[in-house]
Amino acid sequence: MEGPTHIERISPKGWLRYVFPFQLAEDYDIDHVSRVFRAGFDAAKQRFPAMGCEAVPAPEIKQPGVLKLQKIPEGDIEPITVKDMRANGAFPMTFAELKSKNFPVSAFTAAKICPRSVWPVSGDRLALSLVQLNFIQGGVIMGWNLFHQFGDSVTYYTWSQVWAEECRRAQGEEILDPIHLPAEIFAHRAQLKKASGRNAGRVEDHPEYLVLPFTPEGAPPKMLSNTHRGQVFHFSREALDALKAEAAPSNATSPSPTDPKYISTNDALSALLWRTVMAVQNPVESLGDADPVSAFALAVDGRSRTNPPVHPQTQGCFLEFVGVELPIRKILSDKLADIAITIRKSIARADKEWTDDVITLIESLEDVNRIVPKAFTDVPGYNCVQTSWVEFRIYDVNWGKALGEKVQAVRSPDVADRKPTAFAGIVKVDADSRGHVARW
Repeated sequence: MEGPTHIERISPKGWLRYVFPFQLAEDYDIDHVSRVFRAGFDAAKQRFPAMGCEAVPAPEIKQPGVLKLQKIPEGDIEPITVKDMRANGAFPMTFAELKSKNFPVSAFTAAKICPRSVWPVSGDRLALSLVQLNFIQGGVIMGWNLFHQFGDSVTYYTWSQVWAEECRRAQGEEILDPIHLPAEIFAHRAQLKKASGRNAGRVEDHPEYLVLPFTPEGAPPKMLSNTHRGQVFHFSREALDALKAEAAPSNATSPSPTDPKYISTNDALSALLWRTVMAVQNPVESLGDADPVSAFALAVDGRSRTNPPVHPQTQGCFLEFVGVELPIRKILSDKLADIAITIRKSIARADKEWTDDVITLIESLEDVNRIVPKAFTDVPGYNCVQTSWVEFRIYDVNWGKALGEKVQAVRSPDVADRKPTAFAGIVKVDADSRGHVARW
């Protein structure tokens, strides 16, 4: 397999975990449904070989810490496992009951329905895709682990589209508008494998990252905590409009001519959620005499920050960050507009040269494991991380009649049976047909 891009060298070495409930016929055949999923996956691997790969060390690359893709030998790792939970009591609800309650996150315990934890432990094989099909009365709940280092919302949405199309083909359905995969979505990866020479790549220009003087043994301890929990919030269009109006630059405490002329809905929502997370995790009375600073990492898609531009569906992981820092007391006391302006200014810095500048910085690293997004060092805690999966439009994907055609919800599972410490971050995805928007 081809080598990693520079951005992938420093991308998170952990699995994203998603839960997709599919409603099936009451008298469904578990063997038939399993065969369809597996046949579709095998066919999709022919179009996306990375789906059948694992991440392994790349000693031929001089920079320490780099992983590359390697094809998994047939039979070594089962990409799709099946768990029959149709017996009474094996799963807390039938599919109909789940649906009537809008698929509560509390019903999805990751240890039961996901094939792997978020972070690998010693000895784990780092398969890019691991699926567990949990069959319950009236449906199947898919737990899908996706290794983040080599994929993001754009990549994994494309995978899901192709997998679903192949599932429909396996059912004998006519494919009237087959998915076309332009050669550029693979070829344009080459641009991310070498700096252009135009940019300096200075670490001081990227306060969103920390470059450590040592190589850490793993992820920051708090990120390994099992107290994270999924939660779903719904923001109506009217609520978002009102929020954006409140966060407008004209409402700043001390408006300045240098302020941005506008803020996006995403800026406004990010400001609200950052302030909310800080209020929950660090209420002002808990700070005592301290005046801690919160680092907020906002994920951005590196594809849109390249020069020349790459294809918008270029495969791989293009996860990059911009950073914002404010004292927690200021976050809790300022107007929402003040926070939104700070966020907008930071995002505006990520121009068309941004990705190349990050690539230049990566080339200068002694070990790729020594760079970490600054906010990751204290999450959950004083810091906050936001990622966006708006491009993961899984609700649009048609899997065919035997699989219930479309997923009924998108959830991020509960990972502990105890009360969470607070919100660790935010994930934005498209609203489904009922207007639910997932956050964690």
